[in-house]
Formats: sequence, structure tokens, C-alpha cells
Amino acid sequence: MKYELGKFLKTCIINAGISQKDFAQKLNLSPTALSQIITGKVKPRQATISKIMEFLSLSPEDEQILLKAFENYSSLPEDKPAPSDPIRVYQENRERVFRYIEMKARSISFNEEVEGIFRKSGLKYKKNYIKNGLVCDFLLENERIGFECKFNATRDIEKTITALKILLDNLELSKIALIVPLKSEISKSIIEDLEKLNIGVLSLYELGNFFKR
Repeated sequence: MKYELGKFLKTCIINAGISQKDFAQKLNLSPTALSQIITGKVKPRQATISKIMEFLSLSPEDEQILLKAFENYSSLPEDKPAPSDPIRVYQENRERVFRYIEMKARSISFNEEVEGIFRKSGLKYKKNYIKNGLVCDFLLENERIGFECKFNATRDIEKTITALKILLDNLELSKIALIVPLKSEISKSIIEDLEKLNIGVLSLYELGNFFKR
């Protein structure tokens, strides 16, 4: 029964018009590991089976054949992922990581702009206020008001709200405010809900006016 999967898989690869070497790369396996699966020497992992079905676009009937054959491999060692190819990893992740680095740079610049407003206010504040293992971007010391900066206001908004509430509850703050480039990026309903939690939302412009009050 072991060879049924291997023979079936080999036929599917041939029908797909792809070499075993290229197919192994798509599965993140070494050519040797794929060969061992085909010859019945190792058991493919469930993740490998899922990738096989995805890349070969198998019909429901063929998927059932593959899954039934897979069930007969219970006593064999599992295949192992191929070592990462640095060049391939770079090519696959370059754009995503580039956007991440770019966003990180913008976030740092935004935080520096916020700090500039704090300095101009002449008020006593702390940057990166740490207590009980938690950190808040800025603390207005006399009033115990915390400030968190977020350049990309709408990204992971639920996580942001949860983080703000945790800081408010654990840093002994009288209030906490989220500072964003443009307040209009956040819906009015969310802002109203945040106010009920004692969490404010301020744009850079509003932050300057807040210190002039």
C-alpha cells in the first residue's frame, strides 16, 4: 500500500508537466525528501499533503485517493522541510519586508514629531514610561495622562484598543490618549466608544491645542 501513494503522486507530477526537483521546491522539500516519499521510505507530513493538493489542483476524487493512501503511512518517519535558501527567501519576502521597514521608519518619524510637540509645551513628561513590565510612549507626569502614538491608525485597531485599556488599568493613569496623524481616519463610532473607556483620540494638531488649554 505504501507504493500506491508514491506511484499516484509521481503520475500526478508528470501530468502537471513539472519536474520532481521543481515540485520539491514548491513543497519546501529537498529533492531527496520528495524521492523518499515517492518510493515509500518516509511519510509525508499533513502539511505536505495539503501543499500537494493545492499545487496540483487535484479533483475531489484524486484528493480522496491521496488521503486514503496517506493513512497507510502511520509507522514511517515524517519528511523534513528543506533548509531555507537565502536567495529564494529574500526574493519571496522582499516586498513585504520592505513595506514593513518603510512603515517602521514612518512610525519613528511620527513619534519624533509628537515628542517635538511635548518639548514645546514646556510641561514635565516622560518618554517610554515603564512600569509593571508595561511601556507607554509618553506620560504627562503631573496629570498622569498617558499617550500612545500610532502612525497607521486603522491597522489592528482592536488590538490597539485592548493595549490602551491595559495601559490605562495598570499604569495608574487618569486617562490615556491615542495620537494619530489624522483623527478622521478613525470612525466616529469607535471614537465615541473609546471615550466611554476613558480613552481619547487626538490628531497632531489637536495635541498642540491640548497643551495650550
